[in-house]
Parts: sequence; C-alpha cells; structure tokens
Amino acid sequence: MKECIACHSGQIKQVDIITRDKEFTLIENSEAVVSPQSDKSHKIIKFVCLNCGFINLYAEDYF
Repeated sequence: MKECIACHSGQIKQVDIITRDKEFTLIENSEAVVSPQSDKSHKIIKFVCLNCGFINLYAEDYF
C-alpha cells in the first residue's frame, strides 16, 4: 500500500491534474502519457494525499 511521504497517511488517491490559468483540478484515477524527444516514453503518475493534500508526481519508463 502506498503511503504519503509528507504525513505517512495511507489515504492516497491516484489523480490527473488539469491546469487552467492559476487554478488546477484533480480528477481521480487517471494517467497522462508524455512523449519526450527520445525513443523512450514516460508514464507520469500523480497521487494526492486525502489527509494533508500533498501531491506526489513521478515518472516510469515503459516500452
């Protein structure tokens, strides 16, 4: 089970982040794929802690 790196709570949800001007919206259980200039692509995974609101982003390589 994933844990928040800020408060160590187990209340984590995977989300997508949509930005508009200075505001953002979180949408539950979504993933975004970006294609960098190299041959590798990365899956950007985003989690939000429901306890403290910390947003954690990380990328995984996939082929």
